[in-house]
Amino acid sequence: MKRYTHVSLLLLLGGCNGGGDAANETENREHVWSEQVNTINRAKNVEDILGEASARQRQQIDEQMQ
Repeated sequence: MKRYTHVSLLLLLGGCNGGGDAANETENREHVWSEQVNTINRAKNVEDILGEASARQRQQIDEQMQ
């Protein structure tokens, strides 16, 4: 009987290590979130570059019209 109690105790303690899939899921969510933030920041940078290029093009067109 004691043997079964020890085996059950070992199985119970063994199942409580590392957090399992829930811990991995949290890490993945943080990774996905940081990837989304990086993508948004890159898109903002591209928007700035396109805005500057558009302003230069308008300026060149205005200079050619004069």
